[in-house]
Amino acid sequence: MTPIHLFVTESDRARYQNQARREKKSLGAWLREAAEEKLAAATRSGCFTLDDLRRFNDECDAREEGNREAEWLEHKRTIAESKVHGFNRA
Repeated sequence: MTPIHLFVTESDRARYQNQARREKKSLGAWLREAAEEKLAAATRSGCFTLDDLRRFNDECDAREEGNREAEWLEHKRTIAESKVHGFNRA
């Protein structure tokens, strides 16, 4: 590996070091990972593939685990009922 000298303020170094410790990484490993993430973000084309979209949807579904979004027909039925019967507060 080739060393890189990086000048940062003492307070920034402390913040970076604290975060690296929280992630159980060395400061060098944490900085390399941050640089790689920055580079990857800068080199993305901005376009998403179908696989990217599927992966995103799967991640969203996993986060929502058990909280099901109503299907569109169910939403339409609720809207139609509220037009006929009004909004009833429980």
